[in-house]
Amino acid sequence: MNQLLTATGWEPRGAAMAWRQVESELGVELPADYKQLCEDFGCGEFSNSLHVLCVDQSQVFDLLTRWRVFLSDAVTFGVDDDDVDPIFDPYRIHEPGKGGLIPWGSTRSGDEFYWLVDAEGAGPWPILARVADSTNWRKFNLSVPEFVLRVLTDPDFRPFGVAGQIPRPSFTPTGE
Repeated sequence: MNQLLTATGWEPRGAAMAWRQVESELGVELPADYKQLCEDFGCGEFSNSLHVLCVDQSQVFDLLTRWRVFLSDAVTFGVDDDDVDPIFDPYRIHEPGKGGLIPWGSTRSGDEFYWLVDAEGAGPWPILARVADSTNWRKFNLSVPEFVLRVLTDPDFRPFGVAGQIPRPSFTPTGE
């Protein structure tokens, strides 16, 4: 977290988030470092590219809202307990007590970032990522702050990195 704050030149905000409500609905406790990132930065965009889903249902990049849409789509398309969701093949969207994918971020270009959670919600949760319009998943054993830092600062973090395309990592709060 400290490296991400330093890289972006951001001062922690201490934003209040309704974690208890979110975790109750998801049926799992979210990683502490992800919650710290959301509290320190609030809702917004890193380097005009990457959005981390936080907790603010008035915003488009709200974790629960995005997860509910994916879960609703699975029900609409008739994905049952034994099926793999064709949108997330070979995975499925998380359901409490069943595990699956929980979205935590995306890019303007359509890349998607999720945690893979087991039925008990036991950690650590690997990050699964895929490039826009791809069915190929990549697995990373990183925390969300580490992943975001790599996206912003590591020119070799392909295909997700933006370090070679930006002069300096930044963060812009939603609405500014």
